[in-house]
Amino acid sequence: MIKFSRHIRKSLLEQNKMGKYFKYAIGEIILVMIGILLALQVNDWNAKRTLKSKEQVYLKQIKISLQNDLESIKKTKAFNALKASNIDSTFIVLEQSNPEKYVPAIINYMNMTAEFDVFEPNNVAFENMIASENIDLITNMELRKNLSLYYKRDFENSTQERVKEQTRQFVDDIMPKLGNRQIVKQFMKHDSRLPDISEVNIHSDTQVYANLLIMIANMDGQNELLDTTTKEIKRLLNLIDKNLKS
Repeated sequence: MIKFSRHIRKSLLEQNKMGKYFKYAIGEIILVMIGILLALQVNDWNAKRTLKSKEQVYLKQIKISLQNDLESIKKTKAFNALKASNIDSTFIVLEQSNPEKYVPAIINYMNMTAEFDVFEPNNVAFENMIASENIDLITNMELRKNLSLYYKRDFENSTQERVKEQTRQFVDDIMPKLGNRQIVKQFMKHDSRLPDISEVNIHSDTQVYANLLIMIANMDGQNELLDTTTKEIKRLLNLIDKNLKS
């Protein structure tokens, strides 16, 4: 092509057709400029496509993390429901006022009432994007803002922290009160100088009732937090899906 162009220019010069020569030369320059502009446009398009592809990869990973968060929330709420049921059963057995009946029951319920479950979001995918300084890849400003707010939230030092603290307080308070000669004999096969089970008076201990009631209240607060978080996650997933389709 280049040799062909040179041949035409040389022929025009030899024929002393300067007007046609300049027109042809200008035409060549215009074609070259058009070619350069097209190449730049193609490079820009390829660059944008590469960035869009990276954005899609990050969003798909974050979407999986958010879906896993929804499952974690369901598990935490299911645990809270079982624990609340056990606490309710504890109140019922304490109505009997007979330590020989309610002490073994309470000890059995301790497998659940002495535990807690808290929700922590899976932020690995988002943190990887932040660490790579690729947050700007998310072109939807609403989505970028809401993702940042979601992952900046402190889920540990919230009502969930009160759930943990109150559960630990309940355990620390009730365990010494459950101690009696018969229970030690049952589990340790040893005699002890602890009081007889008939002397246990948890059924009239206001601190035990208070701890149980506060645990229920704290779990209610935690469930409200989890419900609000569920709605937020679903909004984020909806925004991500729209962005993935665009």
